Amino acid sequence: MWKSNDKVINTRFLNNKKALSLVELVVITFVIAIIATTAFPTYKIFQQRSKEKRLKKILTDVRAAINGSKSHNSTTEFEEGFRTVARVMGTLHIEKVANMNAWDPQAKQNCISAFVAEFGKGNGYPKAPDDIWKQNPVANFPAKLTGFYDDGVNPPPELVLGNFTLNRPFYRKKPVHPFHDWFQTANFEYVPVHDGINPGSGATYTYEEWKRLCPDDDPDPKLIGVKDIVSRGVGLALDGSNTNDW
Repeated sequence: MWKSNDKVINTRFLNNKKALSLVELVVITFVIAIIATTAFPTYKIFQQRSKEKRLKKILTDVRAAINGSKSHNSTTEFEEGFRTVARVMGTLHIEKVANMNAWDPQAKQNCISAFVAEFGKGNGYPKAPDDIWKQNPVANFPAKLTGFYDDGVNPPPELVLGNFTLNRPFYRKKPVHPFHDWFQTANFEYVPVHDGINPGSGATYTYEEWKRLCPDDDPDPKLIGVKDIVSRGVGLALDGSNTNDW
């Protein structure tokens, strides 16, 4: 008998439970929609800020790899970077040649000065974008250094220089633009030192354009020397600045 009463009590308890009404479901759905609408723009801003931070870091790191920047291994005289290594290696090469050929000390010093002056003319940069991150990058220089010394008695010395490899990479790998998944036009472009295609225009070229216009086997490339990297195809940043100017 007690078992039957127990079932009756349980049945009454179940019948008294109330389900959600249609109005309550609508209200809950509305509240969730408001929260999602508010949170999504915030999340997008967070994503954009993160991408902008990565973009600035890539630009800074590649420029440091080209022009030289301090690292924990650097001394006060040596700043690691493509152009700095090229300058050090070139100077050592001149000293070796001068000592082997018993150059006059003044001739050696004048040759070093002429070599350093080539950096002011735009030489000593990575020959092409690949040379920023490949294992054996090439630094572009003129074929010879001449006219740096003449004592009026002996034939003026000359130094066969030309392009030479630095035997170490300066950037880990080809950079991927952080905004490429948002904007298909977002890309990195490179500023040449010597532009024989659009001289004086300040034009920049993508990695693909550089490779197409100046293949590796081209004996007379029209684009020589990478002096800078820039971002294209993103537009304004959150702070109102133009990412093209970074």
